[in-house]
Amino acid sequence: MAKPFRALIIDDDPDLLRLVRRTLEFTAGWEVVTAGSGAAGIELARSATTLDVILVDVMMPEIDGYEVCRRLKADPATARVPIVLLTARRDLNQARLAETGAAGVVLKPFQPE
Repeated sequence: MAKPFRALIIDDDPDLLRLVRRTLEFTAGWEVVTAGSGAAGIELARSATTLDVILVDVMMPEIDGYEVCRRLKADPATARVPIVLLTARRDLNQARLAETGAAGVVLKPFQPE
């Protein structure tokens, strides 16, 4: 049996964390860990044994998703993990987005399917 994908979701909205976690666990069979802040997410990503993807909310207090992404991409322990930014903003600064090294963006709201 193949090893399931392992994802880290970083978002300050507990409802969104639950929705994405349940969707990935029950629909796709992924293993999911979550963090409710940028700082907690960075720490969890650095201490995780393996991660296949990291999903990060852009707008969070203290450390926003752009900075979380930059820090994880600068760290050799997490630099190779693809990061997808989650955002409700439709007016993303493309230059700033490119600087993060993110693999992509998912716009909120989105359908769990």
